[in-house]
Amino acid sequence: MHTQPVESSTAEQGCSGSDNLNNNKPRTQNGHNNSNNGVGTVYIPPHLRDTVRLIGQHLADLGLQKTVQQLVEECDSQLEHPLASQLRDNITSGLWEEALEVFGELASTAESGAREIKYRILEQKYLELLESGNQMGALSCLQEEITPLQHSASKVHLLPSYLMCSTPTELRSQAKWSGAAGNSRQRLIHKIQEFLPVTVMLPPKRLEELLKQAMFLQSQQCTYHNTPFPPCSSLLVDHSCSRDKFPSETKQILEHRDEVLHCSWSNSGLYLATGALDGSLYIWKYNPQCYQLVEDKLIDALFSVGYIAWSPDDTMLCICGVEKCPEATVYTVSGSTAVLKCKISQSPEDVLTTCAWSPDNRYIYTGGQQGQFYKYDLHTSTVYKWEGIRLHGVATLRDNKTVLAADSHKRVRSYNFEDHSEQTIFESEQQIISMSISSDEKYCLLTLEKQGLLMIDIATGAYVRKFYGLVQKDYHLNAFFGGANEEFIVSGSEDHRVYVYRKNCSTPILRLDGHTSVVNCVCWNPVYTDCFVSGSDDANVRLWAPPLPSDESECSSGTQV
Repeated sequence: MHTQPVESSTAEQGCSGSDNLNNNKPRTQNGHNNSNNGVGTVYIPPHLRDTVRLIGQHLADLGLQKTVQQLVEECDSQLEHPLASQLRDNITSGLWEEALEVFGELASTAESGAREIKYRILEQKYLELLESGNQMGALSCLQEEITPLQHSASKVHLLPSYLMCSTPTELRSQAKWSGAAGNSRQRLIHKIQEFLPVTVMLPPKRLEELLKQAMFLQSQQCTYHNTPFPPCSSLLVDHSCSRDKFPSETKQILEHRDEVLHCSWSNSGLYLATGALDGSLYIWKYNPQCYQLVEDKLIDALFSVGYIAWSPDDTMLCICGVEKCPEATVYTVSGSTAVLKCKISQSPEDVLTTCAWSPDNRYIYTGGQQGQFYKYDLHTSTVYKWEGIRLHGVATLRDNKTVLAADSHKRVRSYNFEDHSEQTIFESEQQIISMSISSDEKYCLLTLEKQGLLMIDIATGAYVRKFYGLVQKDYHLNAFFGGANEEFIVSGSEDHRVYVYRKNCSTPILRLDGHTSVVNCVCWNPVYTDCFVSGSDDANVRLWAPPLPSDESECSSGTQV
């Protein structure tokens, strides 16, 4: 940003938003000052001076230098300290000796960051000397200026290796640096701004950052906002989304022959697996343009399908049963037909009702309410056991070693099968029916017996929020995070409805009717976040999506509603 500096000889004069933006000269009745050179100036109230500075910075970032100059003149002041302007100009022009000299006068304002700033200026100088082919100048800079600074030893040790680069292209690649003609000088200025007080040098793109924060806050307060941040809307009006753009209408009904107990989208969002009490498991292929699911495969599981988990690469499914099911089965589903890969079971007395995959596709963690907790290695068929844990839910974390489990003692605990460590994260007063975690691994949803839905913080184990409205008395219900940035929660309920919540609000934003019996399972599409599904004891799976105008229904078929 280029601004006309006012006369100042030392950094100690400062450029505070309250002291220097306006000189408090006598004003005429119209609010203008009359300066000696005849140029009219405008009095800026103290509470608006920082705003003017930010506007000036933003205009400069847009390249409107004449407008910035006029703003400075009319305010009869400056947007930042004159030495900061000089430092910016010197860096932009590649005048490194002058930049270091100016920074020497500003160093006292940088406090603990002074050495870091000087190092970064010298590093830029060194790299530009090498890029221009001045190896001797670069070597002199390294030996006489950078090394004596004794700062950032790990970075300094890499600098001599750049002397061996034979071309500027190789140098830029090795140093991960964009070059003098790239944006490296501007990035250096932005980094320096982080260390200097805002009264001396404004933070980079500050107005733009404040506008983003304002839009983000508005999106958080918008009930039906379901698109990735930032919202694509005008700054001239408050942001607001219509319910018509939110999944709130049944677009398709899929029919099973028996009660639907679980449903799960693939990680790609292009396939849906649904399982029923009669042992049937359907895999449906999804067309996101038409909001339509078409049957792709049918698996007869030979036991009631109570839980379904896709492998991270979507090539396999692990299926668990309900109540007295002694095994978990794994199918390969990447081909034209589903093929049984293996069965996980150690005894006919086992009860395996929940499962989760390790992030690397190699292990399956499974267990149930009779005390089995297994880690199964798909490569070696080895089973590792953790004795005496009665599981109600299980989930894995991205570190590929930590497993979260909800147990019959009303706890959520973390388990590490490598070092056999365990730790209690949360203890509930009610029995935990089911559990799911957010994709960023920050939060955990717990469906509690006769108490509804609770969200906890995984890192701290702290209670975050309880969600009211849904009915849970006797049935095994589940709930999931979903929507853009997982800002929403969807849950089944015993009153035949689907409940949708914003993650930051305890009361439902939608109660969706359509099912005629208990809604056991729900699942939000992880990729195409404008749809989710629900499964019920009425033997139907419903696909929910935004209402569409009648002229957009050319994809409809007999299974759509």
